[in-house]
Amino acid sequence: MPDKISILITALGGEGGGTLMNWILECARKKKLHVQGTSVPGVAQRTGSTSYYVEICNAQFEFGKEPILSMYPIAGKVDLVVSSELLETARVIERGFVNPERTTLISSESRALTNIEKSHLFDGRFDSKNIIETGSKMAKNFVFLDLQNIAEESSTIISSPMFGAMAGTNMLPWDKDIFESVFREDDFGRKSLAGFRSAYKKVNNKEYNIINKKIDDIKTDNKNEINIEIEVPDSLQNTISLGMSRCEEYQNKNYKEIFLKRVNELISHIDTKEEMAFSVIETAARRLCLWMAYEDIPRVAQLKISKKRMARVKKEVNLKEDQILIVKDYFKPGKDEIIAMMPNKLGKWLSNNKLIFKFLPFVGRGMQVNSRSITGYLLLKFLSSFRHIRLSSYRYNEEVREINIWLDAIKLSLNSSLKYAEVLANLPHLLKGYGDTWIRGKEKYSKIYNALVKPIVAKNITDHDVQNLKEAISIAMNSSDISELDNFLIKKGKKDSDIN
Repeated sequence: MPDKISILITALGGEGGGTLMNWILECARKKKLHVQGTSVPGVAQRTGSTSYYVEICNAQFEFGKEPILSMYPIAGKVDLVVSSELLETARVIERGFVNPERTTLISSESRALTNIEKSHLFDGRFDSKNIIETGSKMAKNFVFLDLQNIAEESSTIISSPMFGAMAGTNMLPWDKDIFESVFREDDFGRKSLAGFRSAYKKVNNKEYNIINKKIDDIKTDNKNEINIEIEVPDSLQNTISLGMSRCEEYQNKNYKEIFLKRVNELISHIDTKEEMAFSVIETAARRLCLWMAYEDIPRVAQLKISKKRMARVKKEVNLKEDQILIVKDYFKPGKDEIIAMMPNKLGKWLSNNKLIFKFLPFVGRGMQVNSRSITGYLLLKFLSSFRHIRLSSYRYNEEVREINIWLDAIKLSLNSSLKYAEVLANLPHLLKGYGDTWIRGKEKYSKIYNALVKPIVAKNITDHDVQNLKEAISIAMNSSDISELDNFLIKKGKKDSDIN
């Protein structure tokens, strides 16, 4: 061991980062080593981010000549960096604390999304793949494993497996027994010890850092028979298979065949010599699947009482055999949601006679349903059963009409401009969520389609048209104020009329 070891710990609020630092200090003092630890609290972000810095000296010093230890880390001079969350790993790399000639980096693959990521209308998540690849290149040694999952399996908090991962690297100057001596004999201590040992075993036995498996595209067991006349890339086959599985789970086997038929129709319009064409079809297939599996009252009810959801809830609350679980779900059914699930003719009549909803007391009012009670379960089961008549419902007929219009537009653009087709394939990403969220997205979608797709797609598409559509989608995704999109479309309309 060198004369001094510097350790930087970064964790979120409530993850026990302070406790982890104290464990390190306690172990060092048991070995009669000179040690110092400091913490720097961060601003409120995902319950607060705090950095902890520890320096440990292994050399012997004369009495009265103890070393002066630093209170903060220095970029490029940290020996061990431990992070509880992947984006926090990116932050310490960005600040230069990870040195490829010196630093061992321990990172959990788990993510706690930031407010910006969660509020983004598009997929606003940071690219985990890039963070993992960067960590493997920037660190001398890179230990990458799911510490959060280990903590959940042991019913403890993430600081325990973080401590175990540190022990597994053998970088600290004391034995495993001293590590384990910090845990108390109570129930919490035993759970923390279990989390510690699990992480220690994985790191010490090199059962970690299988980066290629972590960063490769998600693959699925191809249980669906995909009948495609031409040979397509594996990534497209994988997307189609996932889409078929999603549609079957959402409705039935016939529904997944409808999805496959629509994708095949798109494929029949491409030039197979154009490599970009397959990328367009893959994007369109992904958006098509999500559009066909739109969220309505039957879908929400189906998900609320699903076995997978209940199993996840039980795991999250660590339900014991002698405990009773009550799950209260909040519902606020609106007029449009009720009309959507009605048979087509009845739905059309109700959409023109919405005053009748004044006589229904539950419409537009919040109510709580205990999905674990008999009455609550039966109510949700009844609502979910409406999916069996979904294909004859008012909303389904409306969505099919819009889907066919969008697919026809893509077919036309495939022969005119692949760049435009690629952007157009992403347009349905505006259609997401449930209730008011869906309505706002639908309004934006319609405005963009009527202004920048409908009058253009049958003509000669230019790079100017591609840029306009791309910019309009970006504004719709990033701004909750629809007036910003309106202003953009008005300005573009005036400019185009002046050009013509």
